[in-house]
This record gives sequence, structure tokens and C-alpha cells, in this order.
Amino acid sequence: MSCQIDHFMYAVPSLDEGMQWAQDTFGVAPAYGGEHVGMGTCNALLSLGDTYLEIIAPDPAQNLSGNLGAKFADLRAGGLVTFAVQGALSEIATVLTNHGIDSRGPNRTQRKTTSGEVLVWELLIPTRASFGARLPFFIDWLDCPHPAGTNPVAGQFEELIIRDPEATALSAVFGDIGLSQTVDSGDPSLAARLSVAGQSIELSSTAETNAISMG
Repeated sequence: MSCQIDHFMYAVPSLDEGMQWAQDTFGVAPAYGGEHVGMGTCNALLSLGDTYLEIIAPDPAQNLSGNLGAKFADLRAGGLVTFAVQGALSEIATVLTNHGIDSRGPNRTQRKTTSGEVLVWELLIPTRASFGARLPFFIDWLDCPHPAGTNPVAGQFEELIIRDPEATALSAVFGDIGLSQTVDSGDPSLAARLSVAGQSIELSSTAETNAISMG
């Protein structure tokens, strides 16, 4: 089995503010993606080479009761919250089970684009894992075009830096799903290092986003 990083999720309390932050940070306006009905969220996207950045925020047009949008609405500032990995979801679910990690899915998810196209993909979400969002969620795009190839280019992904108190155990999970990713021991954090217009910048998690559970 082999897996690869699919995209990074940067959570913000307001999509308008998040899109302005992206414009200021990258010098490129992100493309509005659409709404995740039932999750209470909406997003905007920027390509980072073979991966992409998802700026995700609460959708004020949806009910924000007990869902992911409600969690993001409480943020005081934006921050990297988690990342997604692409691979064979049923095989990944088996690996997670073998490591004592529960998961939900694979489940079909969709969003409607501004052009009216409905994109459908599958997600596998780890639940009740001690690693929190340092353990990614997992995605299979089925027949959808990958967003990295269809959105404005902001820069190039260089490196993902993960720190977790249980670094050895999390590294073992990554090894068993075929993801080449090191984990350093330390206080929980995520950071994505990017090359943007010839300069290196880092998108980091915050104390608030580190505490968010995706499950």
C-alpha cells in the first residue's frame, strides 16, 4: 500500500477574511470552492503543486449546531488544523483498526461548484484517536478532477512538520499505510513549509486548531 499527502486544511472563522489573508500571503486570490452541506462549512482553494490548500470556514447559510462549521466559528484566528491523505480507504481502515484506531466511513461526500457541477468523493475519518488531527483524514476522489490541477497556483509544497507526544506510535501508523512522513516528539503541532515566489513560508497550527477534533 502507498499513500500520499492530498491537501492541507487551514481553518478560519470567516471565509471572506480567510480569502483576504490568502491574497495578502500568497499574492494570489483563491478560488471559491463551494459548500459542504451538513458539515456547516464552505471553502476556497489554492494549488501547491501536486497538493493544495483548502481554506475552510463556517458557512453562515447553514445550521451551525454541533458540526464542523460550529467548531471553526469559535476560532479567534486562522490556523492549520489537519491534512488529508489519498489512498485505498478500505485498506487504510484495516490498518487503523490494527492500531486500535476507530474510523468512520468510507462515506460519500459532495459539494456543488460555482459552475453547478456536483463533485462526489469518499472520506474516511479517524475517530477517538489520541493523536488528534496530527493523524490525517483520508480521501478517494473517485472520478473527480483533483483540485490541485484546477485552482490558482499559490506556490509549491516543500515539507510537512508534525510533532506529537506519541511520535513513535504515530510514525508506526504512517509506515503501515505507506506514507513517507516523519514525526518529531514534542508538544502537538502541525506546520506546512511552502515555497512562495522564491521565499519559504510556514503555515502553522495554533493552540485552538490543535484542539479541534475532526471525528
